[in-house]
Order: sequence, then structure tokens, then C-alpha cells
Amino acid sequence: MIQRLTEERKEDFFFTLPPELDPCWKTRQCVQKECVCFGREPLQCWTIDGTRCKGEVKGRFPYKLKDCMACDFYQEATDDPVLRIGIQFSHLMQIIEKKNSELQNAYDELKATQSHLVQQEKMASIGQLAAGVAHEINNPIGFVTSNLGTLQKYAARMAEFLKMQAELYSQDTGDDRAIRLGEIRRQFNIEPILEDLPSLVAESLDGVERVRKIVQNLKSFSRVDQSDCSLADINQCLEDTLNIIWNELKYKCIVKKEYGDLPQIRCYPQQLNQVFMNLLVNAAQAIEGQGEIVISTRAHATEITVAIADSGCGISPENLSRIFDPFFTTKEVGKGTGLGLSITYNIVTKKHDGKIEVTSEPGKGTTFVVTLPIKTE
Repeated sequence: MIQRLTEERKEDFFFTLPPELDPCWKTRQCVQKECVCFGREPLQCWTIDGTRCKGEVKGRFPYKLKDCMACDFYQEATDDPVLRIGIQFSHLMQIIEKKNSELQNAYDELKATQSHLVQQEKMASIGQLAAGVAHEINNPIGFVTSNLGTLQKYAARMAEFLKMQAELYSQDTGDDRAIRLGEIRRQFNIEPILEDLPSLVAESLDGVERVRKIVQNLKSFSRVDQSDCSLADINQCLEDTLNIIWNELKYKCIVKKEYGDLPQIRCYPQQLNQVFMNLLVNAAQAIEGQGEIVISTRAHATEITVAIADSGCGISPENLSRIFDPFFTTKEVGKGTGLGLSITYNIVTKKHDGKIEVTSEPGKGTTFVVTLPIKTE
């Protein structure tokens, strides 16, 4: 019953209140005529977006619910414990429906972004990382899907409980009605359901948020050719990059972060994300077995430096002078385009008036140092 009404979005189920209850605007002698609830029959105003209460415009459901629960009208409207169970359950179903929709949208955006990225030669490395990104979102999607399955079972049980409860109220007016109602609650195991619902919702919201962050970072990488120059925190750019490529690093090395206190600089953040991604992925691929990558940032008088050092196999002297040449690669055929470091060099030197230096010792590791001028205008 609840599932069917949710799908049909019947207003009298989600938003209306018993007709004998005075509406909020009349109870509170409200003069906010522009409020969406003003002049209407009793409504669950706490579930309606953009209401006006005491002259203040409220936000969107369910984010406004915490404040509304302190309102005397809400407390009066939900005074009946049976009615409160139904209202709170409908709230949770609406929240889950909203968050499930957001999760689906995030997944659709991720697929669209990945499709866009693999078509760009500059971002060929992102195509190689697609499996890792999919792995990173698999866990949150897994437990959100499991939670939604549990909620579906709870919804069916609650629907049957509410149906029997309604029949009891319509047929039984004697003193034993409360006893019978308690028996029905125990029969359908209602109390454990009510205890379990908040944690299921909280876990689902956390899973959606984790996916949203991954999608947001991935979308940033998809805009590498945009011309917008803006103030950016380089430490945050590094963190965004690590979020995207973490699956490539976590099994091969320990990542140590030694971030300095940096001023924001005017730059092309998405292009610098590509620089850091190229350097970090190369560092991880140079490590055999288990190793270490150290990321350090420092601020100087007129510039900032970003150093990325690995404990990998190093680069031979004859190759060191060629690593920034287009199409030069020491990787196996099919595992590199030879454009990554060339693009990195152009972004740093031509787009940002900076410089990039490299030192390496075969068998011990390699360090890249990116220097960027501090520009605020």
C-alpha cells in the first residue's frame, strides 16, 4: 500500500492532515499570505518546500525537518502515536526515494563523464583508470542497494500492519482495542523496524555522498580544455586527484603527504589536476612490489613548488633528457601513448609560466618538481 501510494504521489497521503485539525496558518494566526500553505486545508507543512514560518523562508524537505520538529504545530499534529508512526515512516520513504534518485543520477553522470573522457586523447589515462573508479564506487552502491532491499521488505510489512490497524479501528471500539493493537505490533515486529530505519537511512545517505564526491572529482577532470582561469588551492587539487586515482595507488605504495601552507593562486585547476594525475600514475607504475610516494608542497616568496617523489625503478640518464618529448615512452606497446609528460610539460610551462624539473637515480627512484608562480590577479 505504501509503495503504491509513493509511486502515485497522492497528496492526501503525504501532505494532508485530519480535517478536524486547524491548519498551521490559522493555529498560529499567520499573516504570511505568500506562503504555499496559507489559506489551504490542514497540510503537513513540514514536508513542503519553501514554506514561511514566523517570517522566515524555510528550506527543502527533508533538510528543514529538524527545525520543524521543534514547532508546536508539528507536535500537536503528531500527538497521536499511531499517526506519528505513519507520518515518520512516510518521511523516511520520501527521503529514500529522493536519495535513490540522486544515486541514480550520480551513476548516470559518471557513465556520461567516462564516455566523454575516453574520447579525448589527452585523457587516455582516465580511460585506463575507469576500472579503478568503478571499483571505488562499487562498495557504496552495494550497501545502498542492500539497504533499499531491506527497506522494501519493511515497507511491505508496515503496509500490512497499517491495513490491519485501520480495520481494527473501524471495527473494534471496545476497551481491548489497545491490547489487540499491541498484539498486532508484536506480530509484525514493528519496534525493531522503527529502530533500524534511521541507521539504514544514514548509511544510504553516506553511500550516496561518497559516490557524489567521486563523480564530482571525475567531472572536474573532464573539463581539462576549459579556458576558465580561477583562484585555486593546489593542496585541494592534489586531494581531488588522489581521490580519482586512489585505486591505482593503494595496492602498490604508501602515499605520504607533506603539505605546506599555500596561498591560493590564479591558474587552470582542471589542467593542473591532469598534471598531478600524470605524475602520480607514472610514479605508481614505476614501483615494483611495494613502495612509497611522497607529495610535498611549499610556498616561497613568489612561487610555490609541488614535489612528487617515488621509490621506483628510476630513469636511465639516456632517457631522462627525452621524457618530455611527444610520443616518447618506455612502456610496453598499448600501455602508454607517450603524450602524458609532454602534455604535462606544456600545461606547466606554457599555460602557467612555470617550470618542471626531474631528478632520477636508476634503482632508487625519481622526483618531479613543479614550480608555479604566485599570481592572484
